[in-house]
Amino acid sequence: MGSTRPAAPASGGAADGARLVGIATLTPPGPRDRRSTATHVPTPSGGVGPATGRTECVRTCVGCRQRDARSVLLRVVVEEVGGVLSAAPDPRARHPGRGAWLHPRRTCLDLAERRRAFGRALRRPADLDLSGLRLYVERVPNTTVTDGSGSSS
Repeated sequence: MGSTRPAAPASGGAADGARLVGIATLTPPGPRDRRSTATHVPTPSGGVGPATGRTECVRTCVGCRQRDARSVLLRVVVEEVGGVLSAAPDPRARHPGRGAWLHPRRTCLDLAERRRAFGRALRRPADLDLSGLRLYVERVPNTTVTDGSGSSS
């Protein structure tokens, strides 16, 4: 009959409010958090260890879709020359804007062209001119791409 306990408020009380605050702060990771947990591989010069302590980022080739170290892949960017959009090699990975990554092999370039992967990866029209990129890949078949620090791998 006469209960000594006060009736619970309609909102759930202070204890529930505190619990909701705790839950609200446990949000899933945002884009920045996902980027910071990127997969890394040991560097070709000796790997991860107390002496080197360096790892290298992994990227996916738009041609064969295989993941590999950034220093092994060639970065490709869009350049506009005379009103024509073309895919251009960026071996030092320094050009601004969106880039796509490709093994510097003719087979990967052919696969990427057949799949129209450059248009999707670079978020541009699918009819990009690939002649300059093709010349670069064919001219240097065993391309040594730099890791961006100025030293070649």
